[in-house]
Amino acid sequence: MKRRSFLKSAAGTAVTLPLALNGLNFTLLARTPQVERLLRAAAESDKALVIIQLEGGNDGLNTLIPVDDSNYYAFRPNIGIAKETALPLDGNPLLRLHPAMSGMQQMFNDGRMAILDNVGYERNSFSHFEGTENWNTASIADFSQRLQTGWVGRFLAEEFPDYPDILPKDPPAVQISAAVSSIFSSSSGSMAISLTDPAEFYALVNGGPAADDEQGPDTKSGREFNYIASIGNQALDYSESIRRAAEKATNKATYPAESALAASLAIIARLIAGGLQTRVFMVKLGGFDTHANQLTRQAELLKELSEAIAAFMQDLGQLGILERVVGMTYSEFGRRVRQNGGGTDHGTASAHFVFGGLVAGGAIHGGLPNLSDLAGGANLKHAINFPCYYASVIGPLFNIPPSKLGSIFPLGLCSTLIPLYNQQPTGVEEIPDGTIPQQMNLQ
Repeated sequence: MKRRSFLKSAAGTAVTLPLALNGLNFTLLARTPQVERLLRAAAESDKALVIIQLEGGNDGLNTLIPVDDSNYYAFRPNIGIAKETALPLDGNPLLRLHPAMSGMQQMFNDGRMAILDNVGYERNSFSHFEGTENWNTASIADFSQRLQTGWVGRFLAEEFPDYPDILPKDPPAVQISAAVSSIFSSSSGSMAISLTDPAEFYALVNGGPAADDEQGPDTKSGREFNYIASIGNQALDYSESIRRAAEKATNKATYPAESALAASLAIIARLIAGGLQTRVFMVKLGGFDTHANQLTRQAELLKELSEAIAAFMQDLGQLGILERVVGMTYSEFGRRVRQNGGGTDHGTASAHFVFGGLVAGGAIHGGLPNLSDLAGGANLKHAINFPCYYASVIGPLFNIPPSKLGSIFPLGLCSTLIPLYNQQPTGVEEIPDGTIPQQMNLQ
């Protein structure tokens, strides 16, 4: 069957089209209006953000460990990480990293990684679904004010206001996953394509529609046909730009074997080095819901995370693009302070990481966790609202003025951004004297 015939036979108001890149299958998820033709916009940026989602709720207390706080070991007599095994961080004697994170320890000590501790928000429901949606949408206020679009989607909609009627030459966002996260949702639909494995790219491209293929009549069925055909054309447009970028670059670092996260980061490094002008990439590492067997399971996950990021950073350096890429982590919540058998229950604040050549590394923001003053006697009180974390990453990276940050994060931000970069662009205030930022509306 010809691809055009396949498109004609499709129905509905949205479609998922599988393509592939050198064995890596990808899917375009978008919701486009009727268009007579698709144009390309030449908006470009040489900076890229890589988001790593730690699915399940990573335990921050066993990731960044308050090794001199006796309360920590009293609350965690069986799963606490011993001070002598935890990894020291230069200039921060009271906090150490999990012993499985030697790669990220080196990055921190080399000034390539910053840590934000005690990041969270009010009214945590301790639900995986609600927690993920809150972090994806940057909804922190009353549930009646919950936002319906993703914070990255809102940022990209500001960057590409005519999307999808006028397409940028490269996809605004790429997720290495079977489906696109709600973090990319916007009022115009998803701003991302997803890549998975495997499928046959060339067969689909070679059998694809020509630009002058027939158009449907001006009838209901004809308009539906034209709508679905336009999505197919978008998929083909982006398949070409992704293929070209991948063919231009080869990974130079050795990534850990049998790690899906490492393989995903290797693909991202290759695409950026090959010239893909995508603004945001996203990958996931799951399994952090450690209700039991936490010592073993979290160690495995943090080792995979640390080794994959270390290889990625080495690759970026050897490819000559280290100063163009910034990475960050997020998770739907942290864990309870007190152990529950061999694990921990769903909690509140946690630790997160920002890394890259532009990052002012070797710094920990957010202060020490206060284990003597717990919310409800069980949970950490957060010091940094997570939308402030987000804004502090993307504001300087993409030179977004405060007024636009206010529309991306309409439910509240912080008085000043956290100084995560070696140089702050014009218009972004530096945080005074290490003050912890608090929530503030920027309207």
